[in-house]
Amino acid sequence: MTDAENNNRPVLKGFWEMTDGSGSSVTDSSGNGLTLTTAGEANWVSGPEGTAGALSFSDSLSFASESGAVATDQSFSVAAWLRLDSALTGAEPAFPKDWYAWTAVAQNGSYHSPFYLGVRNIEYGGEGTGDFHMHWNFTVSPIDGSDDGPVDWIHAHSSKELASAEVDQWVFVVGVYDLEAGAARIYVPTHADRGEEKLPEGWPKWNGDLSVQLGHAWFRDEYVDQWPGSVGPVRIYSGVLTEADATSLYERGRLAGE
Repeated sequence: MTDAENNNRPVLKGFWEMTDGSGSSVTDSSGNGLTLTTAGEANWVSGPEGTAGALSFSDSLSFASESGAVATDQSFSVAAWLRLDSALTGAEPAFPKDWYAWTAVAQNGSYHSPFYLGVRNIEYGGEGTGDFHMHWNFTVSPIDGSDDGPVDWIHAHSSKELASAEVDQWVFVVGVYDLEAGAARIYVPTHADRGEEKLPEGWPKWNGDLSVQLGHAWFRDEYVDQWPGSVGPVRIYSGVLTEADATSLYERGRLAGE
């Protein structure tokens, strides 16, 4: 790899390996000191094969850092091992009434989160059809002071519908916010799946620089989308992860070319 290519590589801003194994905090291995903490005793469980551990989320358990990991008015990427647990979702996962998403990883803004990584209902056939299906999803949001402003929220989702066979299975999910290309992407290398949505013209990029959140998101000034499952190692980068990077992180725990 040339020096120019190295200079354009994503920079690791937060890495929660889940090596702690007990207690109410999660150490940041990136060197940036973004320790995640919770008010109660954490539910530590076994992680994906080849990793140290994971956290199981139920009820109102969540973890937060003191500040954000990345500037969300610039390109960034989020990679996480995620699992939906049948003890919380049922064997055939379904959202509670009036819910549209479960969020495992987010970062707070003042009114809502700038990104949401997890699972979401995607409406087939366009708005108003009512034909919703669950997909792995990476949402990015405009800042407009509400959820119904002049620019739509963008949901980059897997091409394949989430299957019941995926419950109780670890899935590696990568969300990418690529401002230069004007796109949000999701990679699910566990299933060789991907998705992309273009950002609309006039997209109002903004910096939601408050705390990193595991286990839920922030919307309309309250916490929402409680994750009904477990979260393994999580990485957040400034810059754009490629599909090759996503595959390499899944297979080797390193970026492509490292």
